[in-house]
Amino acid sequence: VAEGKEERRYIVYDGDVDAVWVENMNSVMDDNKLLTLPNGERIRLNFPTCSMLFEVFDLQYASPATISRCGMVYVDPKDLGWQPYLWKWLNTRENAQEQEVLRTLCAKYLEVCIDYVCEGIEDKANMVVVEPPRCVTPMTNLSMIQQLCTLLESMLTEDRGITDPAVIEACFLYAMTWSLGGALVAAGRLLFDKFLKKVSGLTVGSSDESQAGSLPGSLPTLHDFCFDFDQKRWRPWSMEVPPYVAPPDRKFSSIMVPTLDTVRSSFLLDSCVSVRSAVLFVGDSGTAKTTVISKYLLGRSPDHWTSLGINFSSRTSSMDVQIAIEDSIEKRTKDTFGPPAGKKLLVFVDDLNMPRVDTYGTQQPIALLKLVMDKGFLYDRGKDLTIKYIRDMQFIAAMVPGRNDVDPRFVRLFNTFCITFPPEESIKKIYCTIMQSFFDEGAFESDLQGPDFAGKATNAAMEVFNAIVLQLPPTPAKFHYIFN
Repeated sequence: VAEGKEERRYIVYDGDVDAVWVENMNSVMDDNKLLTLPNGERIRLNFPTCSMLFEVFDLQYASPATISRCGMVYVDPKDLGWQPYLWKWLNTRENAQEQEVLRTLCAKYLEVCIDYVCEGIEDKANMVVVEPPRCVTPMTNLSMIQQLCTLLESMLTEDRGITDPAVIEACFLYAMTWSLGGALVAAGRLLFDKFLKKVSGLTVGSSDESQAGSLPGSLPTLHDFCFDFDQKRWRPWSMEVPPYVAPPDRKFSSIMVPTLDTVRSSFLLDSCVSVRSAVLFVGDSGTAKTTVISKYLLGRSPDHWTSLGINFSSRTSSMDVQIAIEDSIEKRTKDTFGPPAGKKLLVFVDDLNMPRVDTYGTQQPIALLKLVMDKGFLYDRGKDLTIKYIRDMQFIAAMVPGRNDVDPRFVRLFNTFCITFPPEESIKKIYCTIMQSFFDEGAFESDLQGPDFAGKATNAAMEVFNAIVLQLPPTPAKFHYIFN
């Protein structure tokens, strides 16, 4: 505080406006400056240097009496834009050569691609506007840029020491594919892929592998490729799929046959976790979201990681979430908590959008998670409401679209990826691999062993499924869940 000047204090209310509690605040916001609590106790805010700030998504449930007592400032997302965040991130890159290349790539790609994904502007000069590709959950341009920087940070590490402009551009294209195009549905991916290839001028080759400036011609979209940093080549994800290994316990529920989709999802998950960023998988039932995340958590070293699984339901409360988190952390200092020393805590929240919506549009468990993720602390629910700062905790979440709408201010804290339904080739591979492993290891005749019989049996089963089962109308009791 400057000498001779009074200290100003600000109380910030960051979250949703509830019509009940905000009405109780009206007497504090007028000339009385008197807060009356439900138990009858009254608190007077005597100091004139105190101000209250409300940061909310909308005023849908605020009454005119509340609004008239506040000065309103509408912040349009277009006012600030995504450029300041990007400039700030670029200034953190220590390699001057890499930073210069990235600035050139940002000028070449970002504005035109963001205009296409968010506004559907295909050609600004000629005013060609089309229907923008659909996202699986609403995404802002700033959220996409944050996700782009996260993926670039995970690839352009000091250990790799990448300085070749062509390789940096390949990394940039890969990050663009899974940031601006990461939350797009299957049809939107095809549209964005076509537009990005047009802007980048990528050439399509005929081999299964191609150099940094060209793509193989055997697969349709950039989403089907990864970049090999050792060989500096684009490679199909299908070439990265490891061989199937039967689970030790021989339980059917433990079986996970690796496919292009599971390997790709695991890589994206690990990329974000490696730079301490949250991940959200959004996809329909049966797309292996929970299976991929659970397998990833089991593969973490217990010497450095510990995990916590929380399954949301319509009856999950904020207290349930807080108790689960507090049971997984321990006290480090007076007001700082975290997992055991030397470890990091990975919290997996499944069915993120399942909690019921309150009368005034809020979801209490999600409001608590937003506080923890955004501010890094929560309040002790005891008498004193002391602050507990939580360290070394990361979040992974999964949800099915179309249930309850989740607060966009909460979703922007995640790197969001749409998990599409696997193609029929992947489904056939899963069941063919399981059958072949079963018959090859058992005491069966030679005619039942090998890929020929397993492939024929799987194809026959799929034909029956497509011809009969899919023609029946689904019901709540018998819905179409193909992996069952």
